[in-house]
Amino acid sequence: MAVVRGILLSALLALAGLATPWPWGVLWLTVPFAVSAALLLAWRYGKAAFALPALLAAVAVALWFVPGSGLQSWHLLWTPLAAVTGVWMGLREEGGGPTLGERAWMHAPLLAAVFVLPVLPGLHDALVRVEARARTEERQMLQTMKGPDAPGSWRHVMEESAKMPAKERVEMLTWFLPNVVFLWMVVLVAAGRSLAARSAVWRGWPPLSRAPLMAWRLPDLALVPLLAGLALALFAGQAWRPGAAALLVQSVLGYSVQGVAVAWSVLLARGVPPAFLLLAMLFLFAFTLPVFLPSVALIGLSDVWLDHRRLEPSPRGEA
Repeated sequence: MAVVRGILLSALLALAGLATPWPWGVLWLTVPFAVSAALLLAWRYGKAAFALPALLAAVAVALWFVPGSGLQSWHLLWTPLAAVTGVWMGLREEGGGPTLGERAWMHAPLLAAVFVLPVLPGLHDALVRVEARARTEERQMLQTMKGPDAPGSWRHVMEESAKMPAKERVEMLTWFLPNVVFLWMVVLVAAGRSLAARSAVWRGWPPLSRAPLMAWRLPDLALVPLLAGLALALFAGQAWRPGAAALLVQSVLGYSVQGVAVAWSVLLARGVPPAFLLLAMLFLFAFTLPVFLPSVALIGLSDVWLDHRRLEPSPRGEA
């Protein structure tokens, strides 16, 4: 069954790649397979597995200079850095494996790439071309769409978007792209870990470690992107602010998950039924999102110092 599931997952990734424009579509396969291979090599051979990300980085540099390939630096960053994440995960498999929060922190190489993404050479011109193409497609869709132009309707939203100046739309893409790419890479890394788990079962290795979501706790070093994002947003130039915003958004999301885990664990310990908790969380998320996310993020951030669930080991000599 493990082999069949691995084949089905690879087929789904391949289909997604076919539906995604070149060269982004290639990442649907290269990133998960790089993560899977790096994780298994690190689990078997230790730090020597860093040779794989180094090799992939050399290949990426070589492809960058291939004439006519259309590959740019922002296409080639992800596979070597995802392999670094895979090696990091593999090195932590022994001894119970990393917690879910520690595994989230292992995406730090990809977060660093997302931070520099908006200032990479040529990206602005590429986004200008993307905006122009999107505007043309929007006009074609509006010509074929029928129905009332009521406020809030899909047609009305598209018309308002088409009226925006091209410069403003490109600026929105500059802020939007890093966050979308990072979340996409997180999904691809998870797919790579899943492929590694299937491969381990097929080879007769021990199963990969699993960690409950309710034990999610980011390491203390995860404060660095949050503080760096705040400092850059306040004091850096305009060119670095989209990257700083990406650091802040992803940090807030990470600590929001930690806040949900803290609230869930505390309420469960007080006897609240899990079904009621799930419905309450879904209701709050759906109807109070602007308040809910900052609130749970603050709870998660306070957990760094207060350790609400007592997950940190007690000092020696104390109960």
